[in-house]
Amino acid sequence: MVPQISPQDLERWRNPDWRIRLAAWWEGYDLSRLPRISNRADPRALAGRRQSGPVDTVGSAPPPATPGASALPAPPTGNPELDRLALMQLDRHGEPVWSPARSEGAQLLWGQDMTGPEEAAWLVDSVRSFGLNPAKSVLDLSAGLGGTARALVQSCDTWVTGLEPSPLLAKLAMDRSKALGLSKKAPIAHYDPEHFNQAGSFDLVMADRILHRVRDKDLFLDRLGDCVKPKGGIALYDYVIDGTPGSWDSWNGWREEEPMEVYPWTATRMADELTQRNLDLRISEDLTQLHRRHIIDRVRKLADTLAAAAPPAPVLAALKRELALWWARLRVLGSGLRFVRYVAMKPA
Repeated sequence: MVPQISPQDLERWRNPDWRIRLAAWWEGYDLSRLPRISNRADPRALAGRRQSGPVDTVGSAPPPATPGASALPAPPTGNPELDRLALMQLDRHGEPVWSPARSEGAQLLWGQDMTGPEEAAWLVDSVRSFGLNPAKSVLDLSAGLGGTARALVQSCDTWVTGLEPSPLLAKLAMDRSKALGLSKKAPIAHYDPEHFNQAGSFDLVMADRILHRVRDKDLFLDRLGDCVKPKGGIALYDYVIDGTPGSWDSWNGWREEEPMEVYPWTATRMADELTQRNLDLRISEDLTQLHRRHIIDRVRKLADTLAAAAPPAPVLAALKRELALWWARLRVLGSGLRFVRYVAMKPA
């Protein structure tokens, strides 16, 4: 016996509001393909799954993306300075990697002052073994909007220098530090990881999801090692290749969705390169499942966040782009790609 759909539920499927559309899109369903005239149609049978194109090898470049809604340029904000900074870093399609709208959308998804799934409190806990205190200093090479840097200052009363590849995020992060009276203890500045120069001497250098985006990893790791004091430490959280992808379509979809090219190493290569630089590798921990859970938990909370207040259309469009990126990452995490934490110490 075919279950009957109530008139109310049928109406919700036929005329979904933006919250239902966003939730269905994340789950992989295309509500635009639902019929608008037949009362007997089963939406589940008509839902379509996203498809990804094929690739040939792990290291090959993905084919050009098909122009679509995700490639539309971000609208001007009315703030010339922020618009200028957004245009300083463009993706493979010639659009800003980060826009003010995307920074707002990311915070709706990940929390205030955050641009990724690992919460600031979790990152602080993960480096407590370094014994940070007011006499020590930290270099954060993935500062984002400065959430983690300021959390370290407030939790450990330490000094944190934040560097961020996005000029726009660096500006927004520094403005936030100034507003909170932390411009000296948690300054944030822009840098180019491909031309990373020594930025001082620190007790701890940390980077979250940076190295897999750097082409010249040898130079980056050399400079990173130069920044660490004797008996200081390094904490890297990054994506590494794990064997052959379970699905080349998913692997290609991930690479195509990334705004910039990615160059992940294998887990063994990463560990070997740290050891070759006379660093004592203490921890090589696979956090893939925890990383997946962090992502999924935040997406599930997003519905409640959006129910409280509907964001402006540009922010909602940027949020959809953000979700598309993380959906592509989820499809390869644990199936060709891993998220690993490396902790190393510099000998005296």
